[in-house]
Amino acid sequence: MEPNKFRESRQAINRLCGNINLLIEQKDLEASQEGFLEVDSKLNILKPQAEGKIQKRSVKNLGIKLKGLTALIAKLKPKKKPKKKSLKIEKPSIIWDEERVGQLSPVFLKKVFKNMGDDTNAMVCFGTTGKGIRPSYQIEFVNKDTTGFTGSGHKPMTKPLSPGTKKMSQPFSYSVIGSILQGK
Repeated sequence: MEPNKFRESRQAINRLCGNINLLIEQKDLEASQEGFLEVDSKLNILKPQAEGKIQKRSVKNLGIKLKGLTALIAKLKPKKKPKKKSLKIEKPSIIWDEERVGQLSPVFLKKVFKNMGDDTNAMVCFGTTGKGIRPSYQIEFVNKDTTGFTGSGHKPMTKPLSPGTKKMSQPFSYSVIGSILQGK
């Protein structure tokens, strides 16, 4: 091959290799692979046209450079696809009425009643989230103290929910809970 044309082809391949190096630094796997395929095809065209020791050595050096690029490209990880934001389907909140409270287990209700103490003016609100089997609950005593309890262990919670929140039911009086227990 004519030396000037060979030099131009070799320099073009070197420039493409430089571009691939930049793409590798930017961690762009797809563009690096596309650039590599282009350089590899140009080198494959240039190989059989190389004449003489210098041109053959030059082609061999370009091949070594491409092998190095292959190793660097292999280390790149594909870009993560953005996660699809799933639509949060809100579960319907539990609507507590006397009938629904009556469906709670007698053991559960006895513990709620016990936590209400002797305060006949105490009111209890049940949590509206979850399955409604052992709901958390909050008792407001006549002296305006409010205590929240876990539904599973009936242990006091560190911080009660604020009144009027959507996560709590309407209040049920001491007498309502007592009459439901009497009916069981």
